[in-house]
Amino acid sequence: MVGRLFQIVYLLMENEHLSARELADRLEVSVRTINRDIEKLSEARIPIYTTRGRDGGVSLLPDFVLNKKVLTDEEKSGILSSMRLMGTVAYDDEKQALQRLEDFFGEAAQDWIEIELDNWGEGYFDKERFGQLKYAVLTRKKVTFDYMKQGDISHRKVRPCKLVFRAQSWYLYAFCEERQDFRYFKFHRMRHLEVTDERFDPLSPTKEETSDSVSQKKTFQAIVAIDKCMAYRAFDEMNASHVKEEDDRFIFTVEDADESWFYSYILSYGQYAQVLSPADVRDAMIHTIEAMAGNYGAGSGVEWCKETKEQIKEWEKK
Repeated sequence: MVGRLFQIVYLLMENEHLSARELADRLEVSVRTINRDIEKLSEARIPIYTTRGRDGGVSLLPDFVLNKKVLTDEEKSGILSSMRLMGTVAYDDEKQALQRLEDFFGEAAQDWIEIELDNWGEGYFDKERFGQLKYAVLTRKKVTFDYMKQGDISHRKVRPCKLVFRAQSWYLYAFCEERQDFRYFKFHRMRHLEVTDERFDPLSPTKEETSDSVSQKKTFQAIVAIDKCMAYRAFDEMNASHVKEEDDRFIFTVEDADESWFYSYILSYGQYAQVLSPADVRDAMIHTIEAMAGNYGAGSGVEWCKETKEQIKEWEKK
């Protein structure tokens, strides 16, 4: 709330007057919330007032100057550093706002943390798509795109609410007009993205429902053995609740594994990973490897599976 009160003051310092509706639209809240904020600012002795009529609105007294001493040095540094951090995904005008704040406070933002959205040596951060969706969220314009889900492509029109970074991926949280519900959409599954000129009224979801991309699936506990030569990957990527060292490998216990990623992820380790339990998942991995070997007309994969079964029996005896 405090941040929003400061935003109102800054907006009114830059504009002679703004209507409550204009403030509400810019700050993505209701007019009722803006009216309450105006009352709080008045109680804090900020010279803010409202006038009626066609040219009316919310204003500050012309000679008002924000006293930067109301903030401690720590608070000023925190504000500047937070804005510097958001510069990773900021527009040019937002970066200019940071410069104005630096001038106002008389100090530069400390460069104490850095976030790079590109992966090391692989992948990329789609800045163009991020910019399109950010613009759509801020201007409340509907978005259309083709979306890939479970092998099918469907055309969607959505009302974007916000951008979400979760589990190392970017998502759009939006109201899907096809499903008449709130959904998450993964950036990289969108094709032919277009921001339309069709505007929509602000949305206030009571809760963030699960979606086409982030769904509640049945999870299981899995125990996986990873050879030491590849264990560095598992320590980086696998959310293990328990790890123990055993001869030339590590045994990882994963609490929340699910089929949407587990099988393909373990297969990415090739011969350096082995599922030890549960039995049905282990058997499914063996059948998958056998089927993969059949695609190449080779028997080596089947022999490897037989050998793997014998190794698992030995592990279970321990």
